[in-house]
Amino acid sequence: MRRVQSRKVRLAKEELERIIELCDSIEKSGIDPFSVNIKELLQKLRSILEGSDNLDVIVLDAETLYKISLVIALQHRWLKERASNLFIDAQIVSAKVLAADNKSLAQALARSWRPIVNGEQLTRRMIIEGMEYFISLPPRGGKAEERNLTSNLTYDEASIRYELLQDELLEQRMKELHLELLNEKLGEKGVNYWGFIAKEGEEKKLERAYVLSFLISEGFADLRREPITGELWIIPYREKIERRTPASVAVTIKRGE
Repeated sequence: MRRVQSRKVRLAKEELERIIELCDSIEKSGIDPFSVNIKELLQKLRSILEGSDNLDVIVLDAETLYKISLVIALQHRWLKERASNLFIDAQIVSAKVLAADNKSLAQALARSWRPIVNGEQLTRRMIIEGMEYFISLPPRGGKAEERNLTSNLTYDEASIRYELLQDELLEQRMKELHLELLNEKLGEKGVNYWGFIAKEGEEKKLERAYVLSFLISEGFADLRREPITGELWIIPYREKIERRTPASVAVTIKRGE
């Protein structure tokens, strides 16, 4: 009888020690605390305690219960950390991506996309403000021959004049001006800039200069300045050309000149 009782005590101690060792390994290794079934361990603990009145087993049982409580605390901390970090398991994400259709993936991208670069474009108002800024600049070098920028255009007048900024209308006007340039009688140096932009009268001068600037920028014409006299000449091209070294020329326009 004693031998049977001694064997039960030994088996109970071994079972409790295995549970303690399991709890210690979870605490020290940092593995997922949910990998162990707490409910099953507590049931074993209860059955051992109810089946033995040995003092050593009772003390060891109490120690085992303490170790299990530490694992439960680890589970609580694990859940708290994952929730605070909004953690999503990589396998879950991978499975969702594979299961999603193209439309769902595109919608997810659109919702989460945060571009680091954005693009801006000039508005009509910004162009008018820039024009008025250059108009207000004093003449460079003080030479009488140079054209000085002044303008009596109000914002309303300029807005009406710059209806050309609509893409379709501007493109059509560029084609018309390009054809007109090609039909001009070229002198030795090209087409005189001031004569060309004033061809339709004072009211159209600024508009023609504006459209012409687009033609030049696009490569359908070139603008050259005489270094000595300061005269400006337009060189038209039938086909668009690519410039290897583009440059800019500041041109000032004064009403009545």
